[in-house]
Amino acid sequence: MVDITEVGENIFLIDSHLYSIPQWGSVYLVNETKKALIDTGPATSANVVLDGIRRVGVRPQDIDYIIVTHIHLDHAGGAGVLIPEMPRAQVVVHYRGTRHLVDPVRLINSVIEAQGEAVMAREGEVLPIDAVKVKPVYDGDEIKLGEKQVLKVIEAPGHAPHELCIKESRNNGIFTGDAVGIYVAGVLLPATAPPNFDLELWENSIKKLIKLEADRLYFGHFGVADKAQMILQLAVEKLRNWGETVSAAVAEGGADHAADRLIAQVRAELRPIRETKSRYEYVANVEMPLSVRGYIKYYQEKHEAEPTRGRNREGNRK
Repeated sequence: MVDITEVGENIFLIDSHLYSIPQWGSVYLVNETKKALIDTGPATSANVVLDGIRRVGVRPQDIDYIIVTHIHLDHAGGAGVLIPEMPRAQVVVHYRGTRHLVDPVRLINSVIEAQGEAVMAREGEVLPIDAVKVKPVYDGDEIKLGEKQVLKVIEAPGHAPHELCIKESRNNGIFTGDAVGIYVAGVLLPATAPPNFDLELWENSIKKLIKLEADRLYFGHFGVADKAQMILQLAVEKLRNWGETVSAAVAEGGADHAADRLIAQVRAELRPIRETKSRYEYVANVEMPLSVRGYIKYYQEKHEAEPTRGRNREGNRK
C-alpha cells in the first residue's frame, strides 16, 4: 500500500519507495484549485506515485504542473513516464535543465559515467518529453495554484547548477529538493555527489533560503522538518565541517585517507536510522560514499591539493 501523509494544509507527501526503500524518497502533491506534483521520483517509482495521487482523491489527469526541483533521475527521471497520464500538465524545470528533459541522452550518460552502467536498473527507462510540454523557469517566477497558494521559484545552485527550491505561501514552507541536503530520522547530511557540487554556491543558496524566513522544509529525502531556520543554519555548519575534515585528512594522507575518515564520521551519525535496514545500507554504502567522493573532487579542483585521486602528497600511488 502507498504511504500518504498530509504534511501541510492541502499538501500531501507520497512515499515514492525510491529504489524500493521506504521513507527515502518524497514526492509532494499540492492540491489546490490547480494541482502540482513536486518531483516525480525515478521511472521505477511512477506507479507508486500514480497510486498515491489517486489515494489522495485526485485524478492524475487533473494535475496541472509537474515541478522538478532538479533533473537528477531520483527527482525527475519519472517525468517522461508520468506525463502521458497527465495530459494537461506542464513540466516545470530550471531553464538549464530543459534540454535534458527533452533529450535525456547526455543526462543518462552522465549518470552512468558517475555511478556505472548498473545504476540504470534501479532508475528505469528515462523517456523524453515533448518540448511543448516543458516550461523553463527562472529565479522569482511564480505559479498561482489558488487564492492562498502561490509557488515561488528560488534558484538554489550548489548541489546541482539546475537546482530549484519552491516556496509555498499557504503554509510558509519550502520544497528543498536536495538543496539543503538529506534529512532522515532527524539526521541532516550534505548531498554533495559529483560532478557539479560547489560549496560556495551551496552556502550562498542556503543563506538565500534563510532570508525567506520559512517555517518548514519539505525534503526530497525524506519528509518534513519544522524549525526551518535552525536546520538551514545546521546545513551550513555541516558543509563547513566536512570541508575541515577533508582539508585536514588530505594533508595527513591524501584523498583516500580523507574519504575513509569522512565516511567513518558519517556512518557514526547514521546510527539513528539503522532500524530500517534497507535505508541505512543505501545511505551508508551508496549515497554517502558518493557524496564524499563529490566533496573531495570539489576540494581537489579548488585547492589543487590532490590532482590525482588515489595518490599521496609525494605523488606515489597508495
